[in-house]
Amino acid sequence: MKSSNDVSSIGLVPESLRVELRRLVNVEYDNVMSDMLAYIIIRGPVTLYRVSRETPYSISSIYKKAKYMVKNNLLTPMGLNGKSNGKHIYEVTVKGLLTCLAYKCLDDDIVLNKLKIRWNLRNYNNYRLVSILTVLPYIIKNENLRIIENIDTLMITALSALVNNTIINNKLIDEYTVTNVKNTSIYYLVSNIINSMSNNKKPDIILGNNSFLIGYYKNSKILYVYICRLCDKNCILTYASCDNHCPLIAELSKDMINLVK
Repeated sequence: MKSSNDVSSIGLVPESLRVELRRLVNVEYDNVMSDMLAYIIIRGPVTLYRVSRETPYSISSIYKKAKYMVKNNLLTPMGLNGKSNGKHIYEVTVKGLLTCLAYKCLDDDIVLNKLKIRWNLRNYNNYRLVSILTVLPYIIKNENLRIIENIDTLMITALSALVNNTIINNKLIDEYTVTNVKNTSIYYLVSNIINSMSNNKKPDIILGNNSFLIGYYKNSKILYVYICRLCDKNCILTYASCDNHCPLIAELSKDMINLVK
């Protein structure tokens, strides 16, 4: 029996999103790349020799295209059997998965499920994942596209951009999608980053609203700022003393501070 997370992606990825993803990945796409991505997504990590044996292309064509794909961060080579002997197996990166999704080199369900595994979002349904993909072109630029390879950094960046609000202002993204991504990124940060801390590093209380998310340590009276958009500093993942005179401290009411004393 399928769980509620196993939502079919039929009709879930609109053509407008594919167009935006093509602009985002910004690569020269052809049939060789399409078949290589499809094969390595399903069979990888694999050697280029095996790709050549099981696709219609010569080994020289495969090597030439693989060189381009590695340079553009669509594939990543790894030492065969963990050894640095010049022999490599190749795996598709997150950018490679997005490229496949942009050009539909495989059924969307396959690619979205691979993305959820790579991003450690197995318990998230496809609607939430597509919402994240929808805002990607507006919060990530080609020059810092490597952010997408690290889900922690991506979630922080997404939350930062959406809380700040100005980056996607006047863009064709509905409020439901924005709210969905905000809630998803906050939930991810709380459940994966904060809860993964050892007990002696966890904050005594977590506070937040649309402008900030912080952890408060009662004994040391220290705030750990996960994200704050109350001033131009735009603080992310940093400590702040409760004695500091900053908009964040002013925002926290005396009653809330007294609550955890």
